[in-house]
Amino acid sequence: MKKSVLGLTVAGVLLLGGYATTAFANDEGTTSTGSKVQNVMMGFKGMFGFGHRGNVDSDALLDKAKDLGIETNGKDAETLMQEMQESLIKQEAKDLGISITDKDLTTLAGEVQLAKLQKEAKSLDITTDGKESATLRQEIRLAELKKEAKELGVAADDKDAQTLMQDIRQAELNKKAKELGVSTDGKDLTTLSQEVYTASVKKEAAELGISIEGKEINEIAQEVYKAKVKADAKEYSITVDGKTIQQIAEEVNEKKVVKLAKELGISTTDKTTQELMGEIKEKDSAKLEELLGDNAYGMFGMGKGDCGMGGYGHKGGGHGGGMHQGNGEMSNVGKMGL
Repeated sequence: MKKSVLGLTVAGVLLLGGYATTAFANDEGTTSTGSKVQNVMMGFKGMFGFGHRGNVDSDALLDKAKDLGIETNGKDAETLMQEMQESLIKQEAKDLGISITDKDLTTLAGEVQLAKLQKEAKSLDITTDGKESATLRQEIRLAELKKEAKELGVAADDKDAQTLMQDIRQAELNKKAKELGVSTDGKDLTTLSQEVYTASVKKEAAELGISIEGKEINEIAQEVYKAKVKADAKEYSITVDGKTIQQIAEEVNEKKVVKLAKELGISTTDKTTQELMGEIKEKDSAKLEELLGDNAYGMFGMGKGDCGMGGYGHKGGGHGGGMHQGNGEMSNVGKMGL
């Protein structure tokens, strides 16, 4: 397997069908393919560190550019990312059987996006004839929410996506509260979320032998997070010497993805973590969801959502999302995934 030098950077192109379900998935207000291509570039810049004091992992950028057969001499980071973006979009188009002749990048990106959405829609028995990307994206989101609602026993008839999402969040929270022995009577979503979060953190701390005496809940959560990462590192024979918790978590996540890929009979040779995740999603999306939940350190078994103390997120926190590496040393509850 390749070191995931660009694992998250190329995720917007490769994971779950590229632009259609990752980089563009949550861009509900964008209708111009030109704007969408700009969004991809913003993703490239963000993943390499632009916007964070201007730092860029130059070695990673050069390695990936060379992997794509792009000449790097005399080119700055932004030029290379633009060429990489174009190369990846064209490769996606070819893989989908889309002609790239005489098409500019925005046109091609739009066609790739639509083709990927059509494929995903068909897998959910959604008709695609005459529908644009924005329409398909909304219908896919609603179909996935209905599927999730059914699993939780939540009525989905005649509900829009926003209402259904809220009902799912409430049902998931109620379920977890019951598991933890937290009363739900007369509590709004914010209060219940806070109590479930606190109970979850304390339960995990107790299981890990972490003292909670005299500590703030976020301090306990930090300790739980670190303990879980290090325990996983030990299981996967990953050394922790001289490494930050972020680096350790990233290595753990890479190992878990490789292990799952092999279990599913997917070759890991010369593939980044995100590329493998894309193939895992295609082969067994349920397994990928399970992996995402397991990897979200600090989730305390509360599913795969993302919200702060004031809200409980449903699975995935938004459809089409990829693995949140969980490798940031969390400074607040939101980073804990709760």
